[in-house]
Amino acid sequence: MRVHLLSAFVLAAFLPGCAGVIVADASKKEARAAIAKVMAEERPGIDSVAAGECVQKAMTLVETVQLGTADNYKSVSPANRENILTYAARPKAAACLDALPVAEAEG
Repeated sequence: MRVHLLSAFVLAAFLPGCAGVIVADASKKEARAAIAKVMAEERPGIDSVAAGECVQKAMTLVETVQLGTADNYKSVSPANRENILTYAARPKAAACLDALPVAEAEG
């Protein structure tokens, strides 16, 4: 994973203009997708996309790139899952998550 992170930073540093922004945006999208997977399981009553945005706002750029460059395509690794839950527990993320509307259970 450190090799992927280092590669992303090197690429972002040396790519001209918009290319560095594209790399950063891609890792943000990948991180948000991984967060959404975990939030869908942990908090099934809230919109997982909105939950992903809440959690990501509480993360640093380095944490976002690390998560975004990890292999989370098929499933989120236990280590990344634990990291996501840690990020979600941060006050800024927790307040945002608690403010999201909860879907009523069908019954």
